[in-house]
This record gives sequence, structure tokens and C-alpha cells, in this order.
Amino acid sequence: MKKNCPILLLLIGLVFSALANNTKPSIAILFDHHNKSAAFTAAEMKKDLQKAGYMVNTINNKVQIRLILALSSTIQSDSFSLPPAEPQSYSIRKKGNDWYILASENKGLIYGGLDIAEAIKLNGLNSITNIDKTPYLQKRGIKFNIPLDARTPSYTDNGDSGQKNIANMWDMNFWHEFLDEMARDHYNVLSLWSLQPYPSLVKVPEYPNASLNDVKKTTVHLLPTSDGIDMSTPTSLAHLVTLKKITIDQKIKFWQDVMQYADDRGIECYLFTWNIFIDGLENSGYGFTDKSTDPKTMDYMRKATRTLLQTYPLLKGIGITAGENLKVPETDKEKAMYDIYGQGINDALALEPNRKFVLIHRAHQTNITLVKSTFTGLNPNCELKFSYKYSVAQMYSSVAPKFIYDEKFLDKVGDSHFFLTVRDDSWYYLRGGSDPDFARAYIKNMPRNGNLQGFYMGPDGYTWGREYVSREPDAIHESVIKKRWYSFGLMGKLAYDPNLSNAHFEKEIKDRFPEVDAQKLYTAWAKASQIFPTVTRFHNQRLQNDFEWYPEACTSYYGFQTIEKFITRLPQAGEGLLSIPVYTDALLNNKPIEGTTPFQIAQNLQDEADQALKLTAGMHNIKNKELRQTIDDIRAIAYLGQYYARKIAGATNKYLSDKSTDEAKKARYRSDAIKDLRAASANWKTYAAQMDWLYVPEHLPRLHITIDFKAMLAEVDKEVTLLENNVHEPTTPTRPQHQMEFVFSEPSHYYFWHLQNMSMPLDWSAYKYVVVDMYSTTPQKFNFLLNTNTDTLAKKGITPAPNKWIKVAVPLAYFKQQIAAKRGNMTVPVLSDVKGMGIEMDKYVGYPIIQTRAFTLVNDIPEGAMVVN
Repeated sequence: MKKNCPILLLLIGLVFSALANNTKPSIAILFDHHNKSAAFTAAEMKKDLQKAGYMVNTINNKVQIRLILALSSTIQSDSFSLPPAEPQSYSIRKKGNDWYILASENKGLIYGGLDIAEAIKLNGLNSITNIDKTPYLQKRGIKFNIPLDARTPSYTDNGDSGQKNIANMWDMNFWHEFLDEMARDHYNVLSLWSLQPYPSLVKVPEYPNASLNDVKKTTVHLLPTSDGIDMSTPTSLAHLVTLKKITIDQKIKFWQDVMQYADDRGIECYLFTWNIFIDGLENSGYGFTDKSTDPKTMDYMRKATRTLLQTYPLLKGIGITAGENLKVPETDKEKAMYDIYGQGINDALALEPNRKFVLIHRAHQTNITLVKSTFTGLNPNCELKFSYKYSVAQMYSSVAPKFIYDEKFLDKVGDSHFFLTVRDDSWYYLRGGSDPDFARAYIKNMPRNGNLQGFYMGPDGYTWGREYVSREPDAIHESVIKKRWYSFGLMGKLAYDPNLSNAHFEKEIKDRFPEVDAQKLYTAWAKASQIFPTVTRFHNQRLQNDFEWYPEACTSYYGFQTIEKFITRLPQAGEGLLSIPVYTDALLNNKPIEGTTPFQIAQNLQDEADQALKLTAGMHNIKNKELRQTIDDIRAIAYLGQYYARKIAGATNKYLSDKSTDEAKKARYRSDAIKDLRAASANWKTYAAQMDWLYVPEHLPRLHITIDFKAMLAEVDKEVTLLENNVHEPTTPTRPQHQMEFVFSEPSHYYFWHLQNMSMPLDWSAYKYVVVDMYSTTPQKFNFLLNTNTDTLAKKGITPAPNKWIKVAVPLAYFKQQIAAKRGNMTVPVLSDVKGMGIEMDKYVGYPIIQTRAFTLVNDIPEGAMVVN
């Protein structure tokens, strides 16, 4: 070693019980004491080696094995034959009894040290050989919608997980735990996403009143939103409580420390925004608006971008979205984005001519060619990159999604570098996504055209902070990255080295859970994790977004996914799957059947579920809490797989019955369908009981409902009842505004939706009635609510006609009178600013269901409509 390289000897050991007179050798780790990345790596290696039982000797010259962490620039150039230096790569070389972990930079040193210690722990010292490792994907990241404050919310902070995690975002212990786990799993990018984070993160000199002290949340329930609008409202701001007393200077120091801790673990930090929001600026006194034509807002955001770079020297990049709340033509969008972020970055880099920076422009809701032409003036030290929503929101569907090719993104992006946004909105409760074969194939199928940087993975409908749904929580709630340690580890480690074998991961399970047969648990976990990709590939088209399909609960923003929807929603393109209509047509008309049939899909799901249950059948009286919870999750997924198997079979038989002209076959198919749906109902009951035993209901913001698995049995049973009674839904209206179904229960007795998500005007002042096409399973009364910019209005006590489709006409005069009475002026124009509608049941028996399929505004009552008095 070079004499000018300070090396600290860290001696590792514990008392070891010898096996068959075999004593494990003592081991020492040598590393540069001044290198924090090496210190972190050595400490992590120590944990693994201690767990493996290696002995300790407190005198360096008596240790039998030395593991030496060293940057290749600090050793004699002729000491080893090494390949050309590459970022994040490492080499292992043996010299006498010394093993050298060599890298040209700290990231490689981290991965080399972690890998060799894990290999020794899992396979013993004799498994170590001279090797050279280079990362498969350069960037392996996490997408984290970060709930900073009620005043500066992220995209879906109105869900339970977002609200409950606000305080955790300002807890350094959380970030230490999270970033340590990221490094162990070989992730090196943390992307933090927020609608408008600047007031919580920076002090802009030109706008001293635009910063926020303290951390606050609101005590009012935020109304659901699908586009970030109304995440912060006058009502929510009027009911704030302080979670943490902290000045803006202390906030800045906090995030500087987070970024330093990340950097010491080889992790780069990026900040992403949607545009344009003014959350946190409402009470600043500057009169900001959310319009790109507002010069004050544009000036503030440009200067805030400059200040962000100046404040956080370790920030590696900014990501932007030309959408959401930026409702102007594309050319104006991109000009606004450049004027804010491009010019803000240019202002900062002009003061730091040697700094390298990245601007990532998300590819949706814009034109890539236009982006490139608009950002030509970007400082050369800032590289313009792009990102693409690779699997839209359903990562756990196809291992080779075709969207990126269908939309010709690779042609459009040309020679620009790009990231893949990998959305995991399937698993909010359960420990799924734990199949190495799926993860490996998914990674290897990513387009490798030389310009792919890597990916960042994460959800929109859930916050990957700490989890608050377990019925037996830890004293400090478990972090999601620890709860799902296996699925996170699969994606991170395989993205670094996709050649890691399945045997490696089986040994990881054995090391973590020695109480059970590791091979059985490994296989059961993988089989259960195959269920969601199987069903989501089949039930797919117009369902790839998270609000369209949530497989843990067979539901969506539009309500429960019925067998009718399983019939009409087609399989994922390019997967060789036959839809129910295509299969039915072929079977009934003696056409060739080419592809995987719905019945085969159902059988595959049944097999995956049955195998998972069979393999875990003997795993009882488990002492380890985490292992017990893992087994319970695997069983829950399997029960749900059994439900989907019978549901798909039932949907197929039902459609065969509908289309068959042979009366005997029609009757047989219908009988089979009823049997399938009854079995599906029994399976759901088992699943719901398991979920209710394990987890509490949780409000999910992208679905606008609180998930109550037991209550949803009413929707499952409704399908059986409709089929048994031969009740058909009416033909879809010519102009359906909205179609949804929801069940009422204690945690979920109110449903709200924004008009911006529907094809309805916001100005209702010229109309007399709103007409709802609806079906109710009960005559129990419900309330119909309207939300305007300033009021929540209600027509209470509407009595539906049960078990049939009807039109309910609600006079808008009720709501107009309420507003006029509140304002004390009957001549004031009213209902010109309707934002949304809601249906509520504050008193009910059982689990009533209301299904809606159209909303219309009229002046004349439709024929046959029930007028609310």
C-alpha cells in the first residue's frame, strides 16, 4: 500500500462454536479511516462476517485473513493486473493471505466489500475467487413521492400513508435506515418527488417570505384528487397542527445532511416536480398564481431553482413534468419549463462553472422534439435527459412491456440518455414481487441501446416510508424498504448483476430465516409472486394505470372489477393470451385456438396458488415474527390467486353461456359459471379474513376509497346474485360520463370524484337537474354532495330503488338555495364553480353497494327518472 494512504485496522469477531474441530480463521478488515464510504462498507462487512461466526484476534499480525478495501489509485500500479477502470466496478484479487477489494471509486468499493462479505457469509471463504464486476445498469434508483408538509404536499399525500409519513421525512433515523438499506441492495439513485417543494427546502433571497418554518399536517380529511390539485386548500390550511418545530435554516441543514449521508453510501439525490403549483406560497404576500403567464410566479420559480442548486451542492439533478397543472399549449408548456428550470439551472451553473448537473424531462404530456429545440440554450454542463414510464403503473405485468416500442420512444429520444420510470403500484400491503426469475427477466428486457441510464422504481398511490397497516406494528413502525427487503433486494442486486443465481437468493432466505426449509419458502414466495403478473397480463388493456387496476383488492378508481370487465378488458398485447371474447368465438365456431386460453390462465393461477399453499402448509408455530408475517402474506396472496382463478373461469363460462346458441350448452356453461363464482366468493372470504387479521383498512389516494377487504365481499357476492337471477346491465350510454361501483363500510362510507376527471362542465348555473344512472343493492338512504371552490353542499336522504337500474334526477335548486342562504343574497350567481361530487351513507346496515354509470346535466326531466323531492 502507498505510505501516504491512511489505513485503519478494523478487527472483526465474535465467540464461535467450532464444528467438528474446524475453527474459522480470524479476519481483519483494512480500510482508509478518512473514507466514509469505506467505513460504512467495513461496518456492513463486519455484520455479515460476525453472523457467519468468524473468530477475532485483537492483534493484527496474528490474524489469519485480511480483507483490504482500497481505491486502485492508492496501491502500486504494478501490484495487480486490473481491467480498465469503469464507474462502480470492482475487482477481487488475492495476494498471500490477503484479499484485496479494489475499485477506482467509492461506489465500486462499496459493492465489492458488500458482495465479498455476503459471499463469505453464505458460501464460506473458499468460495472467494479473483473476479471483476461491472454494473449491468449504471443507475438503479428509488422513486419516492415525499410528503414534506401539508403546505407543500407531494402528488398523493391525501392517502393515509402519505399523511402518516410526514413526520418521518424529518427524522434523520428514518433516512439513515432507508439509505443504508438502499446501499445494501446496490441502489445508487434516490429521486424525491413533490408538487412544489421549494418553500420547505430553500430560502430565496429575493423572496424572503416564501419559506416555511416548522413541519405541519392538517387535521381535516383531504378530498381525493387525481392530478395534485387541491392537495392544499384554504380549509386544510385553516386546520394545521405542528409536528416539529424547526426553522428553514435547520431544514436546509437537515437535507444537506441527508444528501451527504446518501453520498457516503454511493447514492445520488435528484428532485422531481410536477408543474405549476404554488402550494406553500399562498400566504407569502407575493400574490403568486399557478399560471405560466404570471411573471411573479415565473420569476420566483426560476430564482428558487437557482437557489436550490446553490443550497444543495450534492444534488445531482432535477426532474420536471410538463403537465398536471400546466394547462397551456405544448409550445407554451416547454417555454415555461425552460424559463423556470433551464434558466434557473443556467443562473446557478454560471456561478459554478465546474459543476456538472442533470435535467431529466419526463416524456409524457409533451413532445420530445419540441423539448430538445426549446432547451438548446441549456448550459453545456447540464445534460438534458428524458424518462419514460416503462410499464405505465403496473411493473408486475409483462417482463417485456411493449409500450416503449409502440410509442416509438427510442426513435424520438435519439441519442439522448434516458431513464425508465418503473411504477410499482401493485403491492401496498403484501410482501409480493419476490420472484427472482421475474425480476431478472424484467431487467434484462429493458432496452439496451447504449443510451439507457437505468431506472427509478416506486409507486404513486402509496408512500414508501414507514408502514402503518400492520395489526402488530413494531414500536417504531417498520420501514417499507425493510418490510419488503427481498423484493427491493432482487431489483437492486439483479440490476447490478443479473447473473446472480436463484441459488444465491435461496441462501439469503436461509440465512435470514433458518427456522424453516429455505427451498420451500423460496419457491412458495416465488409462486405467490407470479400470481399478480399472471392476472394483470390477462386483465390488462385500459387497466395499466394504477387508478384503473389495483390487484390486491380487484378494484379501481371506477370501482370493483366485475366479471363483465374481465370479459371486455383485453389481455396485454404481445403476450400470446386469448381474450374471453376471442376464445369464445373460436370455441363456439370451431376456429383454430392459438394462444393461451382464459381457462389455461385460470389453471395457471390455481396452480401457482396451490403450490404456494402446499409448500407453506407445514410452517406453523413460527417463533420469528418477520418470518411468520412473511408466510402469512404468501398465504394471503395465494388465497387471492385462487379467487382470480375461479373468477376468470366464471367470467369465461358466463360469456360462453351468453353467446352459445345451443340451449343445452348454454345451460351447462351458465351452471358452471355460477359454480365458479360461488367458489370465487368462498375464496375471497378466506382472503378477506386473512387480510383483516393481518392489516387495517387504508385509504388509497389514487383509488379515492378506503380498502376494506371484508366489506368487498358484498361486491363479490353481488356478481353471484346477478348471475343467479339472470340480471343484465343495460347497454352502455352513448355518452357515459363516469362508471363506477363502490361498497359502503365503516372505514369507507364516502366517495368523491373531481369533475376534471369527467367530461362535464364546471359551470352548472344554467342547468336545473343533475341526473345519475345508478344501481343500488339496498333501499337505504344516501346523501348526494357537491363541492364548489368554497362550499360543500348536500341533498340528504335520497332513497334508491333496490336491485335495478334507475335514473335519479336531483334538482340543483337545493344546492343553489344552500349557497344563496350562506351568502345572504338570493341574487348571487351560484354553481358556476362546481369541482366535484360525492355519495355518502352515514347510516347503513350490512355492506350496501351503489353503482353509477352516467351523470348528465339537463333542464328537462328524462322519461322514467325518479325526481328527488
